[in-house]
Amino acid sequence: MTYTIHRRNEVGPDEPRYIRALGRYCSLVSKPIIFNWSITQQNDIKDQLNGGIRYLDLRVATKPTDGDIYFLHGLYGSKIYQPLQQVAEWLSSHSNEIVILDFQHFYSFSEMDHRHLVDTIFRIFPRKLCPVASSFDHITLRWLNLEKYQVIVIYRNIYAQNYSNLWPNGLWRTPWPNTVRVNELTDFLDLELQTRPMEIGFISQCVLTPDMPFVLKHLCGTLQRDLVGLGQKAIISWIDRKRPGLGRLNIVIADFVSDNGFLFCKRVIETNKKFFNS
Repeated sequence: MTYTIHRRNEVGPDEPRYIRALGRYCSLVSKPIIFNWSITQQNDIKDQLNGGIRYLDLRVATKPTDGDIYFLHGLYGSKIYQPLQQVAEWLSSHSNEIVILDFQHFYSFSEMDHRHLVDTIFRIFPRKLCPVASSFDHITLRWLNLEKYQVIVIYRNIYAQNYSNLWPNGLWRTPWPNTVRVNELTDFLDLELQTRPMEIGFISQCVLTPDMPFVLKHLCGTLQRDLVGLGQKAIISWIDRKRPGLGRLNIVIADFVSDNGFLFCKRVIETNKKFFNS
């Protein structure tokens, strides 16, 4: 949802204190830089879904000034309600499609905020939520379509244990590479895939993450131009070499998925055809 972020938005609580201070006192200089390294997708949510995206990595936060919940990544984005409603509308017009909403991080959240968010999810996606199961064996696309479940919500907070339709953190592993080096990224992805648990969901994060030295070295740069472009060919090549299925490739995520005509999505979808050649 980072396409909802604007340059003048407030710095979010996901940033270190000194970055938040820079955003407050040197906003004319600091916020454009933070913005350039916070945006990870440019297309709106309907374009992403139409392009083939079926998994959404979501980070949310509150503000001390109101009771609303916002998307964020470095800077605050929009309130959550309209984009989530757009996902629901898209699903209603694509009745055989499944979307996974992974609420990865919660910032400045109280128990009341969790209740507000969960109530919002249940209100926007009534009767669409797939219930939690200890085994994934029966959760096929055919079964989901038959039961009319279209949304899997992963809720990576202990608050999820209060609800039968919020999948807990432990059932969807998502190791973070945390590197700016392409070779380290692909080595990490290989190792994690080789040792992944076979009985749960698994997310391969094909993303390079800028650290402070990298940003300082590219102060006038952007995540898309100076980092994502660096790894795109290697990531596509990595995906092409993999096979899907039990203990293999499962969910694959990347930044700027719409680049080159949604090439990333096309290659991931193409990988599924290897099922027929197994």
